[in-house]
Amino acid sequence: MTSQVLDICPLVISAPFGNYVQPVGTTPTLGTFTALRRGGRKAAFGRALLTVRYYRRLGAWVNKIGLRNPGIDSLTANPKRSAPLDQCLLSIHGFNGQEWNHLLNRVRELKPLAVELNISCPNVGELTWPPNLFADAIATGVPVIVKVPPVRYEKMAQEAFAQGVRWFHATNTLPVPRGGMSGAPLKPLALGVVSWLRTEFGHEVRIVGGGGIRSAADVAEYAQAGANRFAIGTYLFTPKALANAAALVAEIQTAAAQLATD
Repeated sequence: MTSQVLDICPLVISAPFGNYVQPVGTTPTLGTFTALRRGGRKAAFGRALLTVRYYRRLGAWVNKIGLRNPGIDSLTANPKRSAPLDQCLLSIHGFNGQEWNHLLNRVRELKPLAVELNISCPNVGELTWPPNLFADAIATGVPVIVKVPPVRYEKMAQEAFAQGVRWFHATNTLPVPRGGMSGAPLKPLALGVVSWLRTEFGHEVRIVGGGGIRSAADVAEYAQAGANRFAIGTYLFTPKALANAAALVAEIQTAAAQLATD
């Protein structure tokens, strides 16, 4: 099996930031959506962003977003404030097999550009998934991306590959006591995962690499490690980001366009 060539822009805006910030020439990731509402109201996404904190001494961002969302049944093929779903990645997470089934049925109906299985979010506790999850996701007919954690990722990636997955996102945030950590401390771990995926699976897979990307030089490091596309998230969360996102990402976007590969 060869990797599907998806029309994913060189620069991807990770969930949940893709719900709000969608610069021209990027592919936003919507979600992460769960089967049931978490947080109680649609405004939960906005409140969740208020949990993002920057720790200057660490050079790291930490969030406790906790998968707060209005539930996947609130989503339509043309969500408000978002590009049409056929131009977006859709991030989902299920807490059990029944929820995963419901989510995948909705994915089949909604037909996003691709579905990202966010199994490794640090807010969900133990890393578990139904035995046939990856095959069931492939069976929806929607291209599948598996978002792997920065640690203990090997088994997940190997099972996903064995069941037909050929796109991976490396990586999720790192679990720490205060939530999920991203930024500069995550980058060495994420680069190691990208390199491992490329070595383990060769050119049969496509990799979205991200974690601590703040400059063109960071993009180049991910490309050298083996990434085909590049993702940013918490970097966008600056006082001026929501109002001036296009200018904020211009340098990174140019580098990504030059270094992305099919």
